[in-house]
Amino acid sequence: MTPRFSFEFFPPKSVNAAFRLAAAVDTLKGFGPDFMSVTCGTGGGSVDLTNDTIAAVRQQGAASVAPHITCAQGDMAALKNLAADYAKSGVTTALALRGDGPAGGAPAQCTSPSVVDLVAALADANIAPIVAAYPETHPKAASAAADLDALKAKQDAGAVAAITQFFFDATTFLRFRDRARAHGITMELIPGILPVTNWAATERMADACGTSIAPDLAEGFARAARENRAALMATAHASELCDHLNRDGVDHFHIYTLNAASVPAAICAAMGASYASPLRKVA
Repeated sequence: MTPRFSFEFFPPKSVNAAFRLAAAVDTLKGFGPDFMSVTCGTGGGSVDLTNDTIAAVRQQGAASVAPHITCAQGDMAALKNLAADYAKSGVTTALALRGDGPAGGAPAQCTSPSVVDLVAALADANIAPIVAAYPETHPKAASAAADLDALKAKQDAGAVAAITQFFFDATTFLRFRDRARAHGITMELIPGILPVTNWAATERMADACGTSIAPDLAEGFARAARENRAALMATAHASELCDHLNRDGVDHFHIYTLNAASVPAAICAAMGASYASPLRKVA
């Protein structure tokens, strides 16, 4: 099954970071991704940073760019206005998310407006909403069934696909897919793939999000970090993970790039993805 890819970027916070992002986009657009998403951080000016990054990515002739929009960004009126503004600017896909808590990490509980409200607002603006899913159950969900109920509610509100939180074992996603289908969730389920190039940071994120990792794999990542083989380990593990999923019928992979292209590009190449122009040195 021919793999498809999408890539996630975040707004740069310095001139050097902006050049690094531009180089990553320039390289990864060659794989013909379905879309490139741009995250929205917390705090003042986060929407402006996202919009500036979207404009920069578009100027590079990249694929469809999908902004992240969180229900923590404003009340329902503000979110509807934001959706309308994005639609006018040509945005056709966006990620509807709950948003980070005050210190980042696990998403905060957001009830007014809810993610379902945000999904409906995007759908009303003719923007295809993509939502988040937790293959190992949201850490604040009352139960696994309740978590699937929440995902089904997003689908019913207009969500067309869900991107999962990162995970480390293919069976984690495949079992989640089976449970979701049995729960009446028919929208596309896209595995979120995080190449582990920074094990210390990944370990913290996994702990905050309730993502499990086998002890031997954890030791492998830790050893690779100690021996300066993190990129090689990240490529090998993520490529094997994607290959396993692809053999079980998964054809779309959303890669969290961390604004660097070398490892994501190596994963795409390992999966047999064709490149639109000659490969160049990447960041």
